[in-house]
Amino acid sequence: MKILKPNKLYKFTSLLFYREDLSRKAALIIWGILKARSPRITEISRALPTNFFAAQKSIYRFLKRAPLKDALLRLFHHDAPFILCDPTEIPRAQAKRTPYVGRLKDGKRGFQVLVLSFPFRGRAIPFAFVPFSSRTISREGISRNILHLEAFNGVRGLIGDKPLVLDREFSYSWLLGNLKEAGVHFVVRLNTARNPTFTDEEGRKITLSLGQGEWGSFHGVYYRGEVEVNVGGVWEKGHAEPLWVITDLDPQEALSIYRKRMKIEESFRDLKSVLGLERLMNKTEEYMEGMVALVLLAYAIGLVLGEELRDELYGGTGRWRLYSGLFVLLVVRPKLQASAGEKVLVHALSFFRNILSPPVPTHV
Repeated sequence: MKILKPNKLYKFTSLLFYREDLSRKAALIIWGILKARSPRITEISRALPTNFFAAQKSIYRFLKRAPLKDALLRLFHHDAPFILCDPTEIPRAQAKRTPYVGRLKDGKRGFQVLVLSFPFRGRAIPFAFVPFSSRTISREGISRNILHLEAFNGVRGLIGDKPLVLDREFSYSWLLGNLKEAGVHFVVRLNTARNPTFTDEEGRKITLSLGQGEWGSFHGVYYRGEVEVNVGGVWEKGHAEPLWVITDLDPQEALSIYRKRMKIEESFRDLKSVLGLERLMNKTEEYMEGMVALVLLAYAIGLVLGEELRDELYGGTGRWRLYSGLFVLLVVRPKLQASAGEKVLVHALSFFRNILSPPVPTHV
């Protein structure tokens, strides 16, 4: 039994879209993305079982009509313990005239996608994103700091008291102060390269210092003399330096949460190596955002199916740890007996249905 067919994927997309025609078209295009392992419309069109030019036109029409970000937002899981947030770079070396492409940190052309997701079995399932670049930030007359805050405010009502888990580039006092004011919990890795300062209530400087194998914490200290936070640190054996986090939670709890942040890094690896996200090419921001949303939806469905497939094939054996579910689904592509395939599909669909949020009036 082949579990990767448009009619099988329709069982998932029908839960995300509220019109049958959009659900069926989404299933077909997502099938094309997974089959081609590419976000490029030309390659997806070649993978579809229709005329190439008709398929292209159909995809462009779908990108204009479908509420893709709203569908993606339905993947938010209310029982998730925390929210992962991290940007990933999309290089576009040849895109000299593409309006949303700017310069990356290394000076090369490209843009970034800030992805919000929740942890799932060693990976993360995305539910929102914000694309940006040096050019779009300059054009819109905002700072990267404001863009970050707007992204978090866009889902504040959705995430409730779940903490945001953020990497070093978010460890600036302006953002932390605004998150505290908005009542958003946070766990942020401290960028020690910037020589951050902490003071106690009397204004005395606090030194962050640990030896290998040690951990420490500070409660109610002031980051750069501006924002009251808690700080936790640990220097694990085998690491070149300590890990410090800033949080409004208990420091030990925050350290435990932050160690799980690598789940989103593993998801980015899958998105780029298995689904080719870095090869995304669209001339306009509208189509780029639509394709990013479609690829993230394809990734989420493929991951849920793939994890059930991995359990069915390798559960209880050493090979289970060798592959991600998405890799098993799209690269290994094993053949299944009809009964096993039906079991995988039923279990994956049950989990998918359980994580879905009801429709929401706003999105990132």
